[in-house]
Amino acid sequence: MIQITDDILNKYLDGELSSAEADQVKSIIRNSEELQRKFNALKLVHDNLSAITEDEVTAGFTEKLMKQIVKRSTVPKQQKYFIASVVTFIVLLCLIMFGISISAMISATTSAANGSESVFDSVSGLSEGLVRTIHNLFSGTSLSIIGSVFSLILLISGYFFFEMQKRTKTNLGN
Repeated sequence: MIQITDDILNKYLDGELSSAEADQVKSIIRNSEELQRKFNALKLVHDNLSAITEDEVTAGFTEKLMKQIVKRSTVPKQQKYFIASVVTFIVLLCLIMFGISISAMISATTSAANGSESVFDSVSGLSEGLVRTIHNLFSGTSLSIIGSVFSLILLISGYFFFEMQKRTKTNLGN
């Protein structure tokens, strides 16, 4: 005896079962009201799907569509260059600030150092110099200048980012 499932009913509708299996499924369906309802619903869906006509597309449709997708998904070179230049500028600015801090610490500790100083004392002096330099760098007018530069960079980056988003949205809309 066959266990009737949706898969078996679909195979029965498609004519994929052997004649013995088809006869067995047919007799089981006749004896069960629930299976008759299920079979009728599947038959209705099967008939409706079979009645649908397929729309044919031109030969170059897929190729043309794929070219448009590739064209729209690439980021223009000028946007890549802008993003790379902003990141490079910020990294260079941070490296310069770090270099100035290190040189200020070294010059402060070497002038105060005498020959009998231990490693711990020199590391302690360097760390104190670093803290002092960073404190001086981020206080008063230095902080205002650094904040202004970063704000300007953020504004310019934001402008170009939103322009890029607008162009991308326009390209996808066409």
